[in-house]
Amino acid sequence: MTRPTAPLWSRFRLAARALRHKFRASSALGAFWPAVLRGGKLLARGQFRQFAGKLLNETPTVRAAEAAPVRTGPPLFLAGHILRPGGYDHVVLAVLKGLLASGVNVHRDPRSVIRPDLVPPALQPAEAPRDSNQPRLAATPPHLLRRFHPDRRTAAFTMWETDTLPAASVVALNRCGLVIVPTQWGADCFRANGVTVPIEVVPLGYDPTVFSVGSLDVGGVLLPASPEPLYVFGTAGALDEGGLRKNVQRVVDLFRRAFPTEEGVRLRVKISPSSPPVRTEDDPRVEVTRQSLSPAELAVWYRSLTVFVNGSFGEGFGLHLLEAMACGKPLISTTFGGAGAFFDGSIGYEVGYRLVEARNAIYSGHWADPDDGDMIAQMCRVSRDRIEVARFGALAAERAAPFTWAESASRLVEALARYGFLPASLAHRPERGCEQGQNHQDDPEPRLRLARRSVLSR
Repeated sequence: MTRPTAPLWSRFRLAARALRHKFRASSALGAFWPAVLRGGKLLARGQFRQFAGKLLNETPTVRAAEAAPVRTGPPLFLAGHILRPGGYDHVVLAVLKGLLASGVNVHRDPRSVIRPDLVPPALQPAEAPRDSNQPRLAATPPHLLRRFHPDRRTAAFTMWETDTLPAASVVALNRCGLVIVPTQWGADCFRANGVTVPIEVVPLGYDPTVFSVGSLDVGGVLLPASPEPLYVFGTAGALDEGGLRKNVQRVVDLFRRAFPTEEGVRLRVKISPSSPPVRTEDDPRVEVTRQSLSPAELAVWYRSLTVFVNGSFGEGFGLHLLEAMACGKPLISTTFGGAGAFFDGSIGYEVGYRLVEARNAIYSGHWADPDDGDMIAQMCRVSRDRIEVARFGALAAERAAPFTWAESASRLVEALARYGFLPASLAHRPERGCEQGQNHQDDPEPRLRLARRSVLSR
């Protein structure tokens, strides 16, 4: 029997790898059986070409992986999906960039799914099977960690939005060799929920070349950050995951209660394309953007605001909040959860809250119910004093300044090296600081005092 020619053999090999990646991707996303059902329907209708296209639609991903740059050094496998611009996917991409910039030889975990169009060729992770003794970093929510089959050579970079973890998540986290969370509040909650493995605190960050005060060069066009002669409130969130946690609709309703007839105010709402619709009651002052924005476009959107309104029940960290602050926009927000790591009433408009039971298909335990009266009062306060808004905006930008992705990557590498997930040689650098401490009012220089905390016992 004659072996196929080289080009034909390459196509067979590519198709086989695409099929294998398709199987792993659908399994990792919990979509295997729905995919089988859809494929069966296509075959039953005689749509063989469409079936083949669906079956091999991971071919571009495989081609991109094969073109990944050759790197040296011991591998670190990165487990986490990059399928859309925001959410955890954004964190995974930022972690990938930071690790590569730190000299880490990043490999894609076989169970990870990465859209090649979201990752530049120079940042494509390498491809190789993982042995159980090789280190891995899993950047994923706690309730999805089990899909990556964690082990002692897995470090989990994760967060949660209430004070109570799902019981199965605690089991999965305790199978890891290390857990990394972005705030001390998160570390305390994880420990109180029974996570017994070492816990390190590594804050998330933002890109200061994109999110900053002033103008931004987008596609060769300089876009000014000139304020409008209006008070423009903004809120944002992906409403298709985590139920009603973001409370975007509630912010819309409170805005309309705060300003029933005033003409000099606007509310800009940014939601993801797959989010359910937001009711505006045909109020022309409420503008809804229902699309994905690039980081540069998102920065322009932030700069169009007077303040950013966070009505969320809880945040594991709060990247939208931090990015808005980096653009010089103060927050209207509670200090519950992750937001308290970088926000308080000394740099913005703090809202009171009460702890309530989280009743959601994903969450349990308690989170913060923002006080509606406080939220309305703070909106009205903004509309009465633009000088205070400007002062808070400057303070917010100053507070946000140390929380960069470069700083996050450095601390992440240090934590991984400390526990043997990376070579110690990658972790050398001078002492720097930016975050911790829940009460910034008691600490006049919190940005200089990010404690290097390892929460090993309570």
